[in-house]
Amino acid sequence: MELDPIVHEYVLRCGPERAFAAYTGDIAAWWHPSYTMNAETLTEVRMEPRVGGRVFESHRGGEEYDWGRVTVWEPGRRLTHTSTLAQPSGHPSEITVEFGPHDGGCRMRFEHGGWNADNAAERSKFTEWPAILDRFAALADGAPAS
Repeated sequence: MELDPIVHEYVLRCGPERAFAAYTGDIAAWWHPSYTMNAETLTEVRMEPRVGGRVFESHRGGEEYDWGRVTVWEPGRRLTHTSTLAQPSGHPSEITVEFGPHDGGCRMRFEHGGWNADNAAERSKFTEWPAILDRFAALADGAPAS
């Protein structure tokens, strides 16, 4: 049983390289703390820039929570990572973000897929992607994330 992926697309004023860098390297600036284990103690959200790198959050006191592992790292073009955020770690979904040139800026396509019989019940938790991705788009295009 496979469910359709959750898909969101954005047209950005910045180029693909800047958008990729903002998505991956500035994730702590655009990811809203309320979408973590504890917004009060959050110190960092980070993506290690390589295949096999971790996507994770860190908290005061040294706690870390893994969100997934990078499986595709193509700067300025494409990123894929597993996702266990708000899901059982043994049955991850998959997030792919693609960046391509578009009218002097870029088009970003976000796809949260990999839904199957083992994780399909978790899919309904992910209705807030537009709020999260709007913060990314604002940051990538030079506006502060609110």
